[in-house]
Amino acid sequence: MGRTFLALSILAATLPLFAQKPASAPNKPEGQVAASCTVSGRVVTAAEASPLKAARVALTREHGGSSPRMYAATSDSDGHFTIKDVAPGRYNCFATRTGYVDQPYQSNGTDSGAVLALQPGQQLTDVLFRLTMAGVITGHVNNEDGEALARVGVMALRRPTEEEMVEEELPASRKLEPTPVSSAQTDDRGEYRLFGLERESTS
Repeated sequence: MGRTFLALSILAATLPLFAQKPASAPNKPEGQVAASCTVSGRVVTAAEASPLKAARVALTREHGGSSPRMYAATSDSDGHFTIKDVAPGRYNCFATRTGYVDQPYQSNGTDSGAVLALQPGQQLTDVLFRLTMAGVITGHVNNEDGEALARVGVMALRRPTEEEMVEEELPASRKLEPTPVSSAQTDDRGEYRLFGLERESTS
């Protein structure tokens, strides 16, 4: 009887200790979400540096990445644009507008442009695009009797510049081949229209 009472007394004395033990703190998430980035700047004309409204500026992951999402914004009447909530990473950036040649960021016209490497929380504010007005080629395709030919493929080719040929350091016996830049098909009247062309080195 004495042993039973002693055991119950010890158990009763220890219960408050267990009850007063604070609850363990919840585990913190293993990874924190990186702070988003902002990219802003202006789009202007290459000739007069006038602001371009309604130009679309987009960011795409370099090599696709784990997140293929595209971030984009449209320029306002002053040519300004702001792309918000961009995940950190490496991006290709380019601007497009109807009637103008598409331009990758910091491209010299012959390359794919520079890559934007955005760090967590970075605010990039000086992105500038100078868009060149695009050229257009129109015409007709007829047979030897003057009849219109429909569904005939027409292609515009870009000739390499002298600077490009020098950079390639090709032997005199070799030349850089023209590259296709636009294509179209004739309609039922034999007419075609090639647009979005750079105004030089196209044939």
